[in-house]
Parts: sequence; C-alpha cells; structure tokens
Amino acid sequence: MKLSGFLIGGLAGMAAAAYIAKKRPGMFAWASSAAGTAVNGMTKRAMGAVISRKFGGDMVQHAAPKHSDASAKGSGNAWGQIELLLNSDPGVKEQVDQIKAEAKPH
Repeated sequence: MKLSGFLIGGLAGMAAAAYIAKKRPGMFAWASSAAGTAVNGMTKRAMGAVISRKFGGDMVQHAAPKHSDASAKGSGNAWGQIELLLNSDPGVKEQVDQIKAEAKPH
C-alpha cells in the first residue's frame, strides 16, 4: 500500500468519525466503546499468548475480580464472626482496643 493511500484513507476515516459524532453522538459513543473493548480483549489475548509461550501454559492465570452479592454476604458474616471472637476473650479485646487507640486515622 502506498503512503498516500494510507493518509487519504485515514483522513476519510477521521472525517466520517467527526460527522457521525456530530450527527449521532450516542452511536459514536457506542462504537468507540465497542472498539475499545475489542482492542482491549485482543491485547489481553496477545499478552496471554506471549506469556504462555515464554513460561508455559501452567503459569498463566486469568484472574478477574468477582462482583457478587454472595461475596459481600460472606464478608459480612466473616466480620460478625471476628466480632464474636473478640467479645469472647477479654484479653484479645483489650489488645484490639489498644491497637485502635494507637492507630492514626487516615
């Protein structure tokens, strides 16, 4: 491909994007978001392939944060159990109160 064809195509694409952004901003926002998501997904897959090729497939882990109500409930239950344990032992409760008193607020 010639450089001039690439530049003309780039300018035509920018003009079309500007026209769509002016006439239909919602569609432009959706399209740009979809393009960003696609590029982000391709980047993650490419990096995963490079890492798996370099270090082996066993070391690659695809971790994603889980947002669920079940984890919030579990966290609330855990704090409740901690509070029960603290209240059951007066020595531990005194130490916790001492640590709280020494801690500086953020």
